[in-house]
Amino acid sequence: MIVQGLLLLDPSRAPEPGWLRLSGERIEEIHPGSPPSRPDLGSPRDIVSPGFVDAHVHLPQIDSVGCDGLELLEWLDQIIFPAETWWGRGAAARDTRTAVKRMLTQGTTAFAGYLSSHAEGGSEAIRTLTGGVGLPRLRFAAGRSAMDRHAPDDLTTEDRARAALSPSPSPALPDPPAPTRGEVSINPRFAISCSEELLAELGWTARDRAQSGTPPVIQTHLAETLPEIALVRELFPDDPHYTAVYDRFGLLTPRTLLAHGVHLTPPEWDLIRERESVVVHCPTANLFLKAGLFDLRAAREHGVRVALGSDVAGGPDVAMPRVARAMIDTAKARELMTGVAQPIPTPSEAWAQITQQNADAIGWPAAGRIEAGADADLLLLRAPDAWMDEHLVGRLIYNWSSSLLAARIVGGVPSDPATI
Repeated sequence: MIVQGLLLLDPSRAPEPGWLRLSGERIEEIHPGSPPSRPDLGSPRDIVSPGFVDAHVHLPQIDSVGCDGLELLEWLDQIIFPAETWWGRGAAARDTRTAVKRMLTQGTTAFAGYLSSHAEGGSEAIRTLTGGVGLPRLRFAAGRSAMDRHAPDDLTTEDRARAALSPSPSPALPDPPAPTRGEVSINPRFAISCSEELLAELGWTARDRAQSGTPPVIQTHLAETLPEIALVRELFPDDPHYTAVYDRFGLLTPRTLLAHGVHLTPPEWDLIRERESVVVHCPTANLFLKAGLFDLRAAREHGVRVALGSDVAGGPDVAMPRVARAMIDTAKARELMTGVAQPIPTPSEAWAQITQQNADAIGWPAAGRIEAGADADLLLLRAPDAWMDEHLVGRLIYNWSSSLLAARIVGGVPSDPATI
């Protein structure tokens, strides 16, 4: 397949006229100028960008957006846990399709996400992601939310039942996905919902998988709100801080994604850097739940890698350019509130974050970029002529609409969300 357009190889530079040859799921060749024959997709005025990568999203929460006015723990109890219970009672395949459709509509072609705590529902979701009829195969890392306490019985029964077995089996995980586009992650929901025994079991599983092959993605939540931190302190009184809980059980690795990190202390930042783990900034969710303003300055000063996530449904918007805008706005707001200069991301830096940098943070060196050999996950954007200047990427971020998308390519296949 030949794709023509203005290639956004580097968001800090003007896009370059050129064309791509796709072969299977990969970009085979990149060339400047006009293609040798009529392109299969694109035109000289279409902007070709890598697809967006979301580093934190909850598939069972896709229809729970907008339930405002609650603090995190109340919101979980009243809104999210009932939604995840429903997911486990037969909604997994349907809601997975809905999530894929909404992500693809906004240009997301890869994500790291959470399922509910139900093993069968998780398996059904993974099967849908990897082989659902008429469903594009997004690149993903997803796993069931492991939890055995501080939640309704329907969400904790499976992990508690397994723990009662002797010897205890490894945590129930969804069926392995197809090897080239997805992987099953290990997802302790957060320390509040996981006993020490469950965290230890997940840590052993992570080490076993790392020893037998590629280290797994580990996804969890960390230091999102002050009441959450206070409860973790009560539940784990012998640990010096929240981050140390995960470290004690071997859950901080270079492929660990720690969502939020709004209220981290200097020793926690240092520990995360030492373990080379990633903090996933979720600016729209942090504002929606009034968790706080993420400290990007502290992350950079401590040398901690940062990714960016929508955190739907805490975050109200699955569109990653809008999440990128919220990252910029959060840094500006923090500077105004504190009077301390902040590292305010430029639009080009924000665009790089929601493409290549998010992919790198998750451990996908072939995703989120336009390079020979990279994943053929691409967007064709059609912007007004007046936007084609040095502020192009900023115009795209601040004026984002799915109507800017002329075409989407997922794994080398043109994909239309209207058909899902």
